[in-house]
Amino acid sequence: MTVRISEFFSGTVRARIIGDPDRKVLSALIIREVPLYDVHSLNDHVYDLTVSLRHVSELISVARSAAVKLRFSDRFGLPFVLWRAGRRKVFLAGAAFFVAALYVLSSFIWHVEIEGTDQPEAVATELAKLHIFPGGVLYKILDQDSVQMALLDALPDISWVGVRISGTSVYVRVIPRTPLAPPVHTDPQNIVAAVPGVVASVLADHGQAIVKSGQFVPQGTVLISGRLEDGKTVHADGQVKAIVWYRTDLSLPLQTVVSTLTGSYAQHDYLVIGGFPIQVWGFSHPPYKYREVQSRDTPVTLGDVRLPFVWRVETVYEAQPHKTLWAPKALLDRGLRFAAKDVLAGLAGEAKVLRQNILQHKVEHGNLYMTVWTEVLQDIGTPQPIAPQPVKQ
Repeated sequence: MTVRISEFFSGTVRARIIGDPDRKVLSALIIREVPLYDVHSLNDHVYDLTVSLRHVSELISVARSAAVKLRFSDRFGLPFVLWRAGRRKVFLAGAAFFVAALYVLSSFIWHVEIEGTDQPEAVATELAKLHIFPGGVLYKILDQDSVQMALLDALPDISWVGVRISGTSVYVRVIPRTPLAPPVHTDPQNIVAAVPGVVASVLADHGQAIVKSGQFVPQGTVLISGRLEDGKTVHADGQVKAIVWYRTDLSLPLQTVVSTLTGSYAQHDYLVIGGFPIQVWGFSHPPYKYREVQSRDTPVTLGDVRLPFVWRVETVYEAQPHKTLWAPKALLDRGLRFAAKDVLAGLAGEAKVLRQNILQHKVEHGNLYMTVWTEVLQDIGTPQPIAPQPVKQ
């Protein structure tokens, strides 16, 4: 059945006329200029027609005058929708509450994204002063140009900032200033040995090399002197690589416990509103003794607008612990790797492990105790200021 849009707002009724072979009702309605459409004849005595709600009383009057049967089959239009909704007051109240809640929630900032800087905390602090933070009110935000100018004034380390407000999200793009060239140091200094070792190579950029390859140097030995032969002092600089030895004591358990997944899992779905998760699906909680939990959050969007909700899928996997007994040789190799990693972690700059020796090892109380001697090639040079010589009277 085809209904015009104007008739939808006023309402239409589908009626069936029974016992009218001469079409008296149809003729009378046409004479009264009642709009009719979708007239369909079923047989010689029965036909259907559609009439607007405001002309139903005329249809009833004509049907009574013609002594025919009248039955209403369908009702269409906004008046009937409102009538049905009025009988479901709880549904109407829920719909009204949802619309009001959506309007209120859309008045807040739910997401702030900062890009282009390695110090987003400083930018976030200045944004908070401008009422831009998750949970802030949108109407308190200044226009985008004012926010950009305020950030440029507050953060001298940035050269450009762009602010875009999209729905309940604020996106900030920052371009930092290009750092200036580091100042050239001119203070007189020597390069001395930070640790004892055997010199492997010397590269003096400024100053005079004092040591040679193959020479053992104690800690504090001058490697590159900033005091030249003519008595002048310079800012000595360079690289002195030496072979250095480190001793590491380790204790490793012979048996370790590793958790593996069995393949069984349970999935829970949550709707996160304002940081509070509301579970909407997956209410089963298997009695796993050991478990691992993984969560994945997906923003909820409507077109290009990001809604203030997050859909969270939480997967709980069943885990099974397994005990692993290490073979002696494998545990010794593991100890060597740990010793090398520990030594390199404590060194600044470039360093390389040359050799490792196990001085001693023993098994006691379920642990392997071992002492490792590690030979490392590293830069041992460290700056030492040159004290000015007293002026002779």
